[in-house]
Amino acid sequence: MSLSTLLNRTLGDPLHAARSGRAIGYLGWDVPVELILAADAAPVQLGALPLSVDATLAERFLENSFSAQSRVVAHRWLAGDLDALEAVIFSRSDDNAQRLYYYLCELQRMGDCRGPRPLLYDLARIQRGTSMAHTIESTRALAVAVGVDESRLSAAMERVAARERWLGELAKVRWADDVPLGSVAYQVERGARADWSEEFDRSLQAWLASPPLVRPRRRVLLVGSVPPDEHVHAAIESDGFVVVGEINEAMSTASIGLEATRARQSASHSDESAPVSNLDSGLGSSSPLENVALGRYEQTNASNMLLQSPEDIVMAARALRADGIVVWMLATDTGLAWEAPRIERALREASLPTLMLTSQPQTLSAEALAEIAQFRRTLEVR
Repeated sequence: MSLSTLLNRTLGDPLHAARSGRAIGYLGWDVPVELILAADAAPVQLGALPLSVDATLAERFLENSFSAQSRVVAHRWLAGDLDALEAVIFSRSDDNAQRLYYYLCELQRMGDCRGPRPLLYDLARIQRGTSMAHTIESTRALAVAVGVDESRLSAAMERVAARERWLGELAKVRWADDVPLGSVAYQVERGARADWSEEFDRSLQAWLASPPLVRPRRRVLLVGSVPPDEHVHAAIESDGFVVVGEINEAMSTASIGLEATRARQSASHSDESAPVSNLDSGLGSSSPLENVALGRYEQTNASNMLLQSPEDIVMAARALRADGIVVWMLATDTGLAWEAPRIERALREASLPTLMLTSQPQTLSAEALAEIAQFRRTLEVR
């Protein structure tokens, strides 16, 4: 089956895997998929659920501060659409996900809804040994809760590592002179996070061997919240404008050449503090389970640090040869909003043309579309 067909199936109906066998859902970007695979279950990313679904059932219980994606998950849960899932793992570091976890637990306790078993995964984000130890314990507890078969864990880790390598290959293509459209590349990345079938592996490899490429007239970097689909990319891309990279919480360490960017930074700033994985924590993390925890901890913190480091964003923009940067942040992404002033100041001081779209609704407003059009015209004359 072609990658395009698989993407249409997966992103149009992320729950299809739950209808053919054991499946476990998850919400949040730091949940270790390796554990779900090692439990012989299909991972179902609830963050991929289409936002076109009416979420009226969620209105009874959720405040406006919840993200549109959380509202859709709540609606599908209350409607019984998620009953085929054995459990759903919620990330505690995702504010919307962890609040939804507590709401659904209380609704189940009161008998107001049924649905899968809610589980909470608590990955610590502070760069210190005790946080790493806490993450390992949380990962161990989650492994027990989902029924991980440790004899399958190494194979599951390789499956996830292979996906990351292929996404790294896609990132390298987006650095080149000829690149795939950003909307296409981002759709492929979303599909790779949502469909863990071996069929998708084969189709992704075949697509990467000869992806459709264009020569951008203007290269744009998209920074901020995780777009739920390709509508932000589509608003930017026309007449030779191409989104060549994204910086957001869902990105892997391979995205936009983060490893290379970090290496350059380390080379120019010697004697910086050691990464947390080198701290004397006394953990000796050598078991597969501990390595899963450590890998997720380091990757999540690397992505989080990039969003909190305007200087690194400037470095990434220059490495990608971005002609302009669009900073797009959802109104419900309250934690990220604190970074907006620092990001804007650093980009402008670096003389990088920047469009700030903060406190945005889930779908681009007419005003935002007009601002994007004006920004494109500004880049045209540069």
